[in-house]
Amino acid sequence: MSLLDEKMTSELANSLKKASGAARTSLEETVTRQTTRLRSSTKTRKSAATRERIMAAATSLMVERGNTDFQMSEVSSRCKMSKGALYYYFADKDALVEAIFDRSIDELVDSVEGAVAGASSALEALVSLTRELTCRMSVGSPLALAMTREVIDANNNVLPSMETHFARIISIISAQLDRAKGEGMVREGVNSRLGAVTISGAFIFAALEVASLGEDAPTGDKLARSLIDIALNGMGTEAAHTALAAAGCGSSLAAQEPEKTAPQLSEQG
Repeated sequence: MSLLDEKMTSELANSLKKASGAARTSLEETVTRQTTRLRSSTKTRKSAATRERIMAAATSLMVERGNTDFQMSEVSSRCKMSKGALYYYFADKDALVEAIFDRSIDELVDSVEGAVAGASSALEALVSLTRELTCRMSVGSPLALAMTREVIDANNNVLPSMETHFARIISIISAQLDRAKGEGMVREGVNSRLGAVTISGAFIFAALEVASLGEDAPTGDKLARSLIDIALNGMGTEAAHTALAAAGCGSSLAAQEPEKTAPQLSEQG
């Protein structure tokens, strides 16, 4: 073999060694990255599961007592974990209750979206979402209990805080009011956004207050239909509509034919 051939062979061998080394290094780096991601993903799943376990324990304490006056030590005891480990996930009780509130809102939005998606008309959608809203906001529910504490902690920022948390609910109701306009159920001149804020606020407080009405208090479908009846038909008589119109703040319903107003809803569940 000539000197030139030997040199070329040596260079080729060295190139193959370098290529093999680079490929091995690249493979090792890929395996390391995948292992790191897998460990991180496993850790994330375990952390999420632990957070859920903590919130479930705190929620059960809230529902059992009808308030948020539990101790973090009680939560850690139910979860069979140290208080130090508990504080790793939640800085304090306020943070824990806020997390429960946020999750309850997410669940409420999901249920409302599901109810609206299956409705064949705006009226059916409004009744369905009202039922979901009032049911989940009923006295003693996790959402109602957590919201009460949120209101107390909000101090002078109650309204902005509540509007922020219920923004998606308001948007859903606003969209259904726009839909109702197209179906001739709501007047075109109504501000859908303002109407949604008014309705959601009224429905939330009605759900919290209905328990004080005693055994005859409407619940479930009956409560939902009663609230929708008030929202669409109002509480005033034709005389009230006439007086409001004369005062410049009426809807001119008194001048409309009875059949053109929103239909009365039966209060039967």
